[in-house]
Amino acid sequence: MRYDIPLVLLALSMGLTAQSQQSLSPDRATGAASVSEENLREWLGILASEEYGGRGTGQIGFYKAAVLVRDHFKALGLEALDKKGSYWQPLGWKNTGASKDSHLTVRSGRKVVCKLTPGQGLHGRASAKAKGSGKVALVVIREADATGLDELDLKGRIVLVYLPEGTGNDRQSYSTMRRIQSNLRKADPAAFAIVDDAQATGELIGTSGATGGRNRVFRGRNLMPNSLYVSTATLDAILEASGTSREQISEEDFLIKLPKLSAQLDIKIAETDAPAYNVIGVLPGSDPKLAKEYVVIGSHLDHLGRRNNTYYPGADDDGSGSTGVLAVSQMFAKNPTRPRRSILFVTFCGEEMGLRGSDYFARNPPIPLSSIVAELQMDMIGRDEESNNEKAEDNLNSLHLIGTQKLSKDLHDLCIQRNKDFAGFDYEWDEEDVFYRSDHWSFAKFGVPIAFFFTGFHADYHKATDTPDKINYAKLHRIAKLVYDIGFELAQQDQRPLIEPQRWTSLQRKASGKPAAPLRKTR
Repeated sequence: MRYDIPLVLLALSMGLTAQSQQSLSPDRATGAASVSEENLREWLGILASEEYGGRGTGQIGFYKAAVLVRDHFKALGLEALDKKGSYWQPLGWKNTGASKDSHLTVRSGRKVVCKLTPGQGLHGRASAKAKGSGKVALVVIREADATGLDELDLKGRIVLVYLPEGTGNDRQSYSTMRRIQSNLRKADPAAFAIVDDAQATGELIGTSGATGGRNRVFRGRNLMPNSLYVSTATLDAILEASGTSREQISEEDFLIKLPKLSAQLDIKIAETDAPAYNVIGVLPGSDPKLAKEYVVIGSHLDHLGRRNNTYYPGADDDGSGSTGVLAVSQMFAKNPTRPRRSILFVTFCGEEMGLRGSDYFARNPPIPLSSIVAELQMDMIGRDEESNNEKAEDNLNSLHLIGTQKLSKDLHDLCIQRNKDFAGFDYEWDEEDVFYRSDHWSFAKFGVPIAFFFTGFHADYHKATDTPDKINYAKLHRIAKLVYDIGFELAQQDQRPLIEPQRWTSLQRKASGKPAAPLRKTR
């Protein structure tokens, strides 16, 4: 008899879910039952909504997400670690950008042709103050290699860069635009702006980052040159004031000097405090002695945020993992039996900017790193993998378990056994190259046993199309219950996971010193 394959897979998935609910140990089953798929849809729908704007660290959308997680922890009765009762671990984040009185003003004699201000005609990125004035020139670029730009007579001029449509230039190519800008700077203009309607939208954004001396991302962005964009409408107004137009530009024109016009650029930088917090809640353990040890369950709360007029929902990356933390924290809090060890729930900021939040946590731990028995990380756990020529329907039951074989055999074996007894996923091991790319690495490099749960990449990764309607909520639900079950077991068992000496040694190229967790003794 032939069966419709999707129906068979759906039936198998439903069967596994039913079986997993029955196989949960009685001491934790009530907590697992307190979270429904509808809860997941609601939480993830909010986190990935336009109101939350992609949860970019330092942006208002991230602040709203942090408040949501904090209020969730408080409502569950989880405790704050901070002595003042705060659930936030702030990173000291700053946003820098062009102040409102920044401008690019073009004049014909004493007459103002146009005055462009941040978000009002002047767009792009400005992370450093800039000031310059001079005659205006137009550079017309038709070839992507921008040959000869550095030899043009541009010193002391305000330059507009025009890339006509259909002339072989790829305006969306990052490398092309960087090459053009680099070659232009060699010609030493007073300032320049690129004419591009696609980029001439939104605000004149600046830099966002932690102010600490260790933050290479923040320091590096501060050193990036400004990238200014204006629209073709602005170009047309400037050309009209000079007595010409785009239609009069010939195919031979490369540098067009506009002697009737002068311009002044003045970019002033303002710095403001910005929201960037790790959100932390704790369920104290029931054993007076073991309660001083912790199982950490985490995700990253941030995503790419808003960029110009586009926001990146980040439903899977990592709205799904953050939803998982909300779910697992509720399972623990609603369960009548409290585990022996304490459970620390944390959603990290700044993961998309170089694991900033988790690195800060690990270097400024609110609890001793040696007291963490394991860190369980959920990042992108809501989809069925669609990459490496794999189709989603081939991965309905697959789950990547990453990093457990690099440090602790005890934790690895536990993850294998609990999945076998309970969840029934098909574990895969072909994504170990992402071991260094999520927040668990901030713990692993200090010798804390970790397990990273990940359902794989897909075509919507880091795109505005990563939306909640594409999430496999049944799968997300099962993964959350699996992490809950593993976390519960870690919090109950007598012996904490040990680090294998040989595995720790093999990690020494990126980690050093003595691991935070105990090493297994060798004969």
